[in-house]
Amino acid sequence: MTMLYDIAFLFVALFALGFTIFIHELGHFLAARQRGLIITRFSIGFGPKLFGWTRNGVEYRLSAIPFGGYVALPQLSDMGRLEGNETSTNQTDLQNQENRKSAWDDFDDDDQSDKEEPLPKITYSDKMIVSVMGAVFNILLAFALSTVLWFFGYDVTDAQLSTKVGFVADTVERWNPLVEEGEEVTSPAKKAGLQAGDEIVAVDGSHVDDFMDIQNRIITGKQQTAQGRRLLNLTILRNGQEIKFEVYPEVWGPEEIRVIGIGPKETFFIGELSPDMPAVQAGLQIGDQPVSLNGKKIHSFTQLVHMLEKVDQNKSISLTVRQGGEGGPERTFEMIPVEKEILVAGVSSVRKMIGFRPEFKIVTTYPNPLTLIYSRVKDMYLTLTGLVSPASDVKLRNMSGPVGIVNHLSVFAKIGFKKLLWFVVFINVNLAILNLLPIPVLDGGHMLFATIEKLRGEPLPLAFLERAQILFVALLFSFMLYVTFFDVQRILPF
Repeated sequence: MTMLYDIAFLFVALFALGFTIFIHELGHFLAARQRGLIITRFSIGFGPKLFGWTRNGVEYRLSAIPFGGYVALPQLSDMGRLEGNETSTNQTDLQNQENRKSAWDDFDDDDQSDKEEPLPKITYSDKMIVSVMGAVFNILLAFALSTVLWFFGYDVTDAQLSTKVGFVADTVERWNPLVEEGEEVTSPAKKAGLQAGDEIVAVDGSHVDDFMDIQNRIITGKQQTAQGRRLLNLTILRNGQEIKFEVYPEVWGPEEIRVIGIGPKETFFIGELSPDMPAVQAGLQIGDQPVSLNGKKIHSFTQLVHMLEKVDQNKSISLTVRQGGEGGPERTFEMIPVEKEILVAGVSSVRKMIGFRPEFKIVTTYPNPLTLIYSRVKDMYLTLTGLVSPASDVKLRNMSGPVGIVNHLSVFAKIGFKKLLWFVVFINVNLAILNLLPIPVLDGGHMLFATIEKLRGEPLPLAFLERAQILFVALLFSFMLYVTFFDVQRILPF
């Protein structure tokens, strides 16, 4: 039954990704039709045809490999021939006509016509408008879905909206690529002097909106000291005073992600009590909100777990809670934590505990569509600039390909429809930006070549276009295989 459940959500994920690609290609298709361009095929997916039909000279089809699509526009992709100055071989026609229009489009293996006829010329405006409309349609879809989320709202934990620190780790695991293992070191946040309850105002001089924004800026950070050491500049508010910190991040895990050892402030309640444990015996009730432990304020559940670990064995603690939750009267309970063996990430560990599971505060947020889209654009900008910066730890292997995206979509589909919409907004913005990069075989590459030809006053040599397309298609396939390898490792760790 569980397998059928997973398969159902996998199909939901594939549909969501396929619909995103369909909208992208529909933008190209409608723009090309409006501008009077020749269209030979509209395909969802690539590779061998599953089924399709032909109408008004255009073949509409569903192809076997679902991670892409294309609109075959020979006038747009075969620039040498469209100018009427050069002809190309049948193999080049095949490559140019099947040239991908999105990050996952590809060539096709079906037979092409051997007939070579000069194609009508199209203008610079035709090329630019048709090329850009795929990205435009993705942004329009993202705006439409963002408007739905704005109207109906979606649920998040209050920790996701927080900019306050709820936990400062004593140690973090520093990754050592030479031995492919981690070693425990003092956390950068603790070394710098951060404390639970601090409010982060800015990271590397940029204002932050929520904890996801904070994490993204830490991961994609590009600051370094004069000696080449990783550096993060934090501006925080503590007791109404603004303080600046220099933090020196470590890298964690085989993907070498920058970390400093902090977690968000979160509101949580007692959600489930374990029988015959100190919490039940002391008289705690479901719904009570932990406030402080031994007089020290609690800012997150992780912090509470950490505080319990520091309690001496068989020593009583004083846990203060708001009975019934926020706004309730405060009461202090005395109890002695017990040690229990539990599994943490598949590893057996002995922990001190009092016996309850937390329930986190859920709030409904109604994000402005433009703000939501801008946040996704900002995230993509941070990722891309980090990717090209030698001072950053962001690498190609940190990116997700089709397999990773489908996995994330299925996870969000399981959480709920609104969270799925939120992630589809993210995917559409990313797809729009990636396709506008000035890389041959992507939309931005067509726009770049068209602009160069406009400035030159003559078409680029056909041999150059052919070689550029073939080279970058090979690079794009290599990139897809590379990130897919790491996607599979994340989903099915060896």
